[in-house]
Amino acid sequence: MSHKNHNIVPKCVIETTNVRILPFKDITYDICRLEGEDDSLESWRRGHISFFKEEGKELGYKFSEEMPVVFEEFEVVYQR
Repeated sequence: MSHKNHNIVPKCVIETTNVRILPFKDITYDICRLEGEDDSLESWRRGHISFFKEEGKELGYKFSEEMPVVFEEFEVVYQR
């Protein structure tokens, strides 16, 4: 899969190494820390609850602790 910048120019190619799908309520710190954005599970949860509630308004779904969340782990195999 290639990832592009805002000008639609390919920036890198990634290889998916692992995919996990689990309910929001079952996400652990070991999983969320892989994003590298938060220093605690509580901080990650607050930020993502806010994100999913806002996105849900736009896309027509309601956030729930039971909703599935997809975590994709990958390696960059080529970068410009």
